Amino acid sequence: MKPVPPPADVPVAQPGIAAKARLRRWLRLAWAAVAWERLWPLVLPPFCLIGLFVAFALFDLAPLLPGWLHGLVLAALAGGVGFLSVRAALRFRRPDWDEAARRLERDSGLSHRPLAALADRPAGGNDDPLAQALWQAHQHRMAALLGGLRLNLPHPNMAARDPWGLRAAVLLLLVIAAAGAGHDAPNRLARALDPAVGSAGLGPDALEVWITPPAYTGLAPMLLRPPHKGDAPVAVPTGSAVLAVLAGGWGTARLVFDGHDQPFQRQGDGGQRAEARLDRSTKLTVRQTGLTVAEWPITVAADAMPSVAFALPPEAGERGRLRLALSASDDYGLARAWVNVRRVGVPGDEAPLEVEVPLPGGAPRSAEVGGWFDLTAHPWAGLPVSLQPAVKDGLGQVGTGEPVTITLPERQFANPAAAMVVEQRRRLTENPLTAPVVVDVLDRIVSEPELFNDDLRTFLMLRLAAHSLAADSFDLAEMQDLLWQAALRIEDGDLSSAERNLAEARRALEKAVDEGASANELQRLLDQFQEALDRYTQALAERMAAEGRPQPQAQADGRVISDEELRQMVQSLRDMAETGSREALRQMLGQLSQILDGLQAGAQQQQANGPASEGMQRLRDIARSQRQMLDDSHQRAQQQEGGEGARPGARGAGPGQQAAQAQEALRRALTEAARKLGEGLGEAPSALAEADRAMAEAAQQLGQGQWAEGAEAQAAALGAMQQAAREALEQLGASGQGMQSLLPRDPLGRPMRGTGGGDDGTTRVPDGAEVQRSRQLLEEIRRRAGEFQRPEAERDYLRRLLKQF
Repeated sequence: MKPVPPPADVPVAQPGIAAKARLRRWLRLAWAAVAWERLWPLVLPPFCLIGLFVAFALFDLAPLLPGWLHGLVLAALAGGVGFLSVRAALRFRRPDWDEAARRLERDSGLSHRPLAALADRPAGGNDDPLAQALWQAHQHRMAALLGGLRLNLPHPNMAARDPWGLRAAVLLLLVIAAAGAGHDAPNRLARALDPAVGSAGLGPDALEVWITPPAYTGLAPMLLRPPHKGDAPVAVPTGSAVLAVLAGGWGTARLVFDGHDQPFQRQGDGGQRAEARLDRSTKLTVRQTGLTVAEWPITVAADAMPSVAFALPPEAGERGRLRLALSASDDYGLARAWVNVRRVGVPGDEAPLEVEVPLPGGAPRSAEVGGWFDLTAHPWAGLPVSLQPAVKDGLGQVGTGEPVTITLPERQFANPAAAMVVEQRRRLTENPLTAPVVVDVLDRIVSEPELFNDDLRTFLMLRLAAHSLAADSFDLAEMQDLLWQAALRIEDGDLSSAERNLAEARRALEKAVDEGASANELQRLLDQFQEALDRYTQALAERMAAEGRPQPQAQADGRVISDEELRQMVQSLRDMAETGSREALRQMLGQLSQILDGLQAGAQQQQANGPASEGMQRLRDIARSQRQMLDDSHQRAQQQEGGEGARPGARGAGPGQQAAQAQEALRRALTEAARKLGEGLGEAPSALAEADRAMAEAAQQLGQGQWAEGAEAQAAALGAMQQAAREALEQLGASGQGMQSLLPRDPLGRPMRGTGGGDDGTTRVPDGAEVQRSRQLLEEIRRRAGEFQRPEAERDYLRRLLKQF
């Protein structure tokens, strides 16, 4: 309250302008002191009421009250403060300047009211000089008394008005409450001013708010509890759906979140319903009739990017297969894993080759996956490529790992006819216009059925390819696949086709288990898997017998896995599918897949450590080279009989001398291979000596230009080497130096790494007795579900139990 300046005739101190200004300041201070002493007793009651409420709020007692009572307290506070403020305004009396002068005179201890004397005027005129002199002397005497002016502090006399000291109690409560609230004071004040009113007749009768995380997270829906003091924010994944259902209350409710104010939709039963999606952290509020019904703080957690890396460096195996092992993880679950294959040194816009890597079922959060992949049929085989692992989560986010550069494995064909078919396939891929040349080569191969063992299927595939390529147009991809399959059949017979069918049956069965297929579907796929497995083992046995090698039957802990045991494992899979043991089924299927991988690996390379293994590998390479030289000698012998080529007995560095030198080099390599086998086995196979003599004879005949005689000697050498290989394999098996004696291996010879199968120890494969007991329980449930005299609720429960079977 700003006082009006004192009138100019009040402090008319005659001594000068400075004295006048000083006197006016003292009068203003006196006026303010009188005004404060009158005002403070009037404004203290509303201030005390506000202080009590602030202490009440800082103690955080307001949220503990029912909503209606909380609102009533706020209304009473507003009414009480308003009433006391109006009363103070009406009772306040503004002081005048005379009262200020009297207060200043009293505090200064002045008698005779000098301030009033200074403001006085003579009653009569000013004509009498003596009277004027006396009046001025009186004025100067009064002015002289003002030199010791002082003013006491305002004193509203609250001790008399508040003898109990309630004002001090309010201040003490405020101090204690503020110290206890600390940094949370603003939030507590805000909660005290915002009641969650649900007073009778206004608020809803029931409210349920459900938050459903996205399906890819695998998290269950959650029902939000009624909010309470100190509740932590509710953490939900991004993209979670909100469903709010409300019954009763007045008016249309509204769902307020993240800047949105969404009205509820009326339902046929009189209730209200609202749906929303949460993408950012917010405060979820339900309001009705302008009042807050419930409120929850929501924290939305962003979906992290999936991660992936090569668990082991990619490596090539026998017959050109590529091993890939990935380690991947995601916060909610992996949906897909693959490896991008890109050629090195080509434009970046070339579409990559995607190699799918199967994941375990159930969208695992972390997985160690991998396997052997046959990419030899791809045109990039044999070229430098970049391999980059990649994974995708349920939200569609793609994470990639560090790329690795390797040369994509390609298959080496030992059979000349198969190698020739593959060469024509490569030529056709590089330039489709060379189709006529390819047709001529295929015709020459077909004209000599002994090149592909008189196999009818191979003959038909080659004839079909030649006929299609001779047409004006053809499907390049179809021709590539046809020629590749023909080359595989020439090289492996029925083994490659059986292996491919087995792999397809395995993938179909694994996919069905992961997707939760029915028991009937699993039984059908198991039938196909059993048929493919029988065909593969038969083709493998025939291949091993044709090459003079024992069928790979590795040992583990002195035990050999037989074909009958494989059939028993498949039967166990059937039992688990029937009884619904899905986790055990998945675990045993993984073990069986590893066993089959070991069987294929054992068929591809019966390896042994030390010199014996190196000697066997060299012997195979020498036999392959000898076979090629034998084919060349046969061709030259036929030309010689027809009058072409060099005459017998011709000297010089002609083809005969070159062939003789090559044969002699091959003989020296045979000597080194025999030495290695001798070191590993103790004694080299006796047939190697016969092979050495035959090679020496062949070199002599070839040097003399005797191609026919040289071919006979080469054939004898090749037969002796095959006999030596059989002897060496027998000695390896007898001495325990075969692949069974190497590092710890699984039942079919594959080196063990870890526990295998990706098992974490929590899944136990049931034994036969448990499977039988499960089958009995299943039959009993089926029997009871078919008894119509049982209560419908019980039969419905039993039918739901049987759904997965």
